[in-house]
Amino acid sequence: MLFVRFTDVPDIRIQNYERLPFAEAVVATHDLHQALSEEGTSCSGDFRLFDQKDELLYRGTFTFGAGGTYPNLYHQVKDRVLRIRTKKEDNAKKMWLLDEIETETPDDYKRQSIKPITTVSSTYQSRLTRLQRRLIYGASTAGILFTSLFTATQWFIDKEAHAEQGNGGEQTWLNAYEQALQGEESSLIDLLERKDRSEEEDALLVDLYLAEGADQKAFELTDDPILIETKLAGLDLSDQEKLERLRDFQASHPTDEGAFDIATLEQDHETVAKTDDVEWTAPRISAKVTAYIFLGDIESANDWASKTNDPDVQAKIDKYQDIAATIDGLNEKLKKTSSKDTSAREKIQTAIVAEEGNLETILYSD
Repeated sequence: MLFVRFTDVPDIRIQNYERLPFAEAVVATHDLHQALSEEGTSCSGDFRLFDQKDELLYRGTFTFGAGGTYPNLYHQVKDRVLRIRTKKEDNAKKMWLLDEIETETPDDYKRQSIKPITTVSSTYQSRLTRLQRRLIYGASTAGILFTSLFTATQWFIDKEAHAEQGNGGEQTWLNAYEQALQGEESSLIDLLERKDRSEEEDALLVDLYLAEGADQKAFELTDDPILIETKLAGLDLSDQEKLERLRDFQASHPTDEGAFDIATLEQDHETVAKTDDVEWTAPRISAKVTAYIFLGDIESANDWASKTNDPDVQAKIDKYQDIAATIDGLNEKLKKTSSKDTSAREKIQTAIVAEEGNLETILYSD
């Protein structure tokens, strides 16, 4: 028998930290997802899937309502587990898990297909705390982090995050946070590695590993290549550095998401446009829109823009169309301008070059 434990779900209709049978968790996620979808709102929460002996089998984040992809937990676990590539010796366990969720899920909740994408939050990133996100993005925002630093340190103390707090331990952790905020994560990583961590601390350690470039260690802590790849794609890095790390990770832990994000960075618009079976985040939808614009398929671009509430995505299409129309108008004007009027023609040609530059700026703005 399988059990689920939810954490950090802000809606009281889901019981956080309770050990729920998998079937009950499926029904609970279905009901809340449907209710929030009807309200046009959304929220997210982490969950862990255990067997009867409390062995962790799978961990993930479920998004309820308008921002969600799956109608209930059954569909998400099945979809994600099927797409995780495993070693041959692990395939038996994978198949056992898939059999278990099939057995324990009520038929009514299995027959429903995965909900089409409706709206994906423009602020979607991995569900990190404010401090975790800022740690990843590093020193560029360090000046506004110290309030969160003290708050987070106190949170760890309140959670009994370290046993040595009576012997200067608070200062040890505070120093480690300060160093992490300055881009030196090793001290905080070392402290977290040496202690019995909570789930929250595991999540923080994953992000610290990624900030330090230890992608394999981050994967080993989660065993979820899609999660790590998505976090990698969201890091504040140069395109080249991000591309190199994504390629390295994809070579060891291939996913459809990885192939999509690499194609996006390589500006392989055909691949991006034809890819459909990935976990859709706001940045991936934006990339899809951009690909269709490049390919001149504005109708498809508008269709995908409607699947996110990020106003910048639709604005990109509108600006592109406005500039394209301006260029068409200038070209038409150039045709009608006498070849003898070299001054007028030069002005028009200069204006066309300027508008084409604006067009490229829009297309490469991601």
